[in-house]
Amino acid sequence: MWTLYDVPNYTRNLFQIPVVAYSGEMDKQIQAARVMEEAFLSQGRNLNHVIGPGMGHKYHPDSLAAIMREMAAAVQAGRDRHPAEISLQTRTLRYPHMHWLELVELKQHWEDTRIDARFGDEGTLDLRTRNVAAFRFRWRPKQWNGKLRIDGHPLEIARESAGEVPAFELANGGWKTGGPDEALAKRPGMQGPIDDAFLSSFLVVLPSNRSEHERVQAWLDFELEHFASRWQALFRGTLRMKKDQDVTSRDLRDHNLVLWGTPESNSVLASVMADMPWGWNPRSLTVDGQPYDARHHVPVMIYPKRFHWRGEEFDGRQVPGKYVVINSGPTFREAHDRTNSLQNPKLPDWAVLDIRQDPSAESAGRVAAAGFFDERWRFVESRQGAGTSP
Repeated sequence: MWTLYDVPNYTRNLFQIPVVAYSGEMDKQIQAARVMEEAFLSQGRNLNHVIGPGMGHKYHPDSLAAIMREMAAAVQAGRDRHPAEISLQTRTLRYPHMHWLELVELKQHWEDTRIDARFGDEGTLDLRTRNVAAFRFRWRPKQWNGKLRIDGHPLEIARESAGEVPAFELANGGWKTGGPDEALAKRPGMQGPIDDAFLSSFLVVLPSNRSEHERVQAWLDFELEHFASRWQALFRGTLRMKKDQDVTSRDLRDHNLVLWGTPESNSVLASVMADMPWGWNPRSLTVDGQPYDARHHVPVMIYPKRFHWRGEEFDGRQVPGKYVVINSGPTFREAHDRTNSLQNPKLPDWAVLDIRQDPSAESAGRVAAAGFFDERWRFVESRQGAGTSP
């Protein structure tokens, strides 16, 4: 999870813009710029690193003047909206595009992923990829003549398609035109982890009834109050909430749903269970093929929103671009507030919490199991148990 925000993992994205690093010679934080110097060198580039002589954590006047001259020159030159060479580097489809290139599907999340594109003299586009399963053009580059090579293999777009914005996918070891199928898959903005659901509009769905297990209900009550207070304190907002019985089809369309409770206490949670790759009843919780005692274990999870919903228009289909979250707010807690460097996701796509360990400033309970779903939102094959695949 540290790779999500660790800047060296995104170094190649900085090649598209003017970059200047500044450090005071005596500043302890010079180490951050030194790390980025090494990252640039590992990619065959040099980082412009200005060092203020004798300075701590502040600018030397001469250094500041030199930096401002560089910035003014960059502003004067303007930004090239159709660069002849671009690099896109990421580890997640949360950050999928650079200029006219957009990733659509990865071979595997959290691995180093790249597309490097360069136009030749005659408008032929050469693309090199790493860990990419599908991509598309966001708009048609004005330099492009319809000819390209992807990882050394030539492709040509038919003249009758010359005005279209093409997409490409990897199939049987080779590239072909056409986007990926509509099967359940991780896509840009629908890739997890749990915390990703709180980067866009969400609705907390409250249960109308109570869990039959006292310990589970006590945990739910505490964590819901904790979620509300954290959201107010850190993000300066008040949670949007509704009871399960008041949720409408418009809510499904407009918001990620954060479902609170258990299948017996929350009717919306009960309605999504048929589409989930795990099982939960008052006696047992089964996740990734492993059973857990439902009296003192709860799941926290993110999953694409798919509903058999009261006979309305969402019956059995994925609701585009929306999530379901089970029993979780942001996964970093009070112990991570001393620096924003720690305020990053602490749980992946799913986890099982043993709530016999009380919630603390670090976690909502003991993490009995946790992991990522694969690129098709299934439990990772090497650990998948019988009956857990959707």
